[in-house]
Amino acid sequence: MNDTHLGGGPDTTEVRQLVATLGQRLSEQQPILTRVLTDKIRSISDLDLDQPLIDLLDASVDSNINTIVHLLINAIPVDRIQAPTAAVEYALRLAQRGVPSYSLVRAYQMGQEYLMTVVLDEAEQIDADRTLTLRALKVIADDVHQYIDWICLHLLDRYEDERGRWATTSGNVASAMLQGLLRGVNTSVPDFEAETGYLFDQHHVGLVLWSRDEDGITDALVAMERISRELEATVGTGTPPLFSAIDRTTAWLWIGRGLRPESIGRQVCDVLAKFPEIGAAVGLPESGIDGFRRTHAQARDTFELALAATDRIDQVVGYGDRGIALISMLLQQPGALNRWVRDVLGPLGAVTPAAARARETLGTWLENDRSFQATAEALQVHRNTVKYRIERIAADLDERLGERRVDLELALLACHLLGDDLLEHPDASRRPGQR
Repeated sequence: MNDTHLGGGPDTTEVRQLVATLGQRLSEQQPILTRVLTDKIRSISDLDLDQPLIDLLDASVDSNINTIVHLLINAIPVDRIQAPTAAVEYALRLAQRGVPSYSLVRAYQMGQEYLMTVVLDEAEQIDADRTLTLRALKVIADDVHQYIDWICLHLLDRYEDERGRWATTSGNVASAMLQGLLRGVNTSVPDFEAETGYLFDQHHVGLVLWSRDEDGITDALVAMERISRELEATVGTGTPPLFSAIDRTTAWLWIGRGLRPESIGRQVCDVLAKFPEIGAAVGLPESGIDGFRRTHAQARDTFELALAATDRIDQVVGYGDRGIALISMLLQQPGALNRWVRDVLGPLGAVTPAAARARETLGTWLENDRSFQATAEALQVHRNTVKYRIERIAADLDERLGERRVDLELALLACHLLGDDLLEHPDASRRPGQR
């Protein structure tokens, strides 16, 4: 920003000050602006993806707003700024997943429209000369437009380079055909089998593999391809597995099982023991083309649950594991899992030390076949203490302890996996279902 940009004149300083003031007001609201704009962008269907991409979208939005705020407050010319790292990485991940570039551009247009609406609302709250205000708004509109125009051009260049590179990467040549096959459109099964060598007239086990390294290991896909080969050697039929890298930290995998419908969870655990930085979500064995889609959907639902549970879940988690199918299905419906858990747990669903202790006692008691002695040993308390706590819990739960034991076990498992976000918070300002 310079005097020419401001139009010159004796009031240039006042205009700069007003621009900086409005920039500061954006800065003070940045967490809220980021959350609202992220939610708005997710209304673009191509961009409402799985949790890792949503988290990266949130980081991209936040870093872009932060850059614009500093541009306004400190009068930094657009040609002196650098693209935010999170914004670049988000564009690269979209390219890796084949998301159309116009969806990325639309997200930035949406961001520009939203921020200018907020700026106009803030300007109305400031008691300033009308002419100065209009000049300040013009400066902000020009700066934001220049930034959005520059960042879109920069990211589109990076996007196209990455898209070209990714299209020739091993495991991605048939990705467009695979996406069509999963959606049930525009894909010939014989053509797909001829292209990939993978056969559909058999049982399949679908997996999602992902990097558990928060810093992002550079050779994650190399490790995942090794896992696919080792699994094929261990449980496959001698035909190649189907491997598709989704981005540099996530891959989809199908293992052909021929006529064998058995689960392969134990074998997956054995193989991944050598790859502690990689996690695996495993679907159930399913047959035919519809089974190919079902086992993949099961693995993806399990993957979403595993991401939400973070380090509270095992390295390998299967859709067929106790409670996983129900919890993962409820997790797909906003608020449904929260409501169900709170209904089942009743007074035990509060976020208080007493309720947490009661949940721990009840869960341990149920796991130990309602043995007071075994529970006391597990919790390292006196047997009579356990008996007293269970009597209190039984009174709080009315008939649920006898009639809804399975529900109680599942609700307690959900709390273990997903933490206190499922429970009734005394802070009324906390959003339901917030993670």
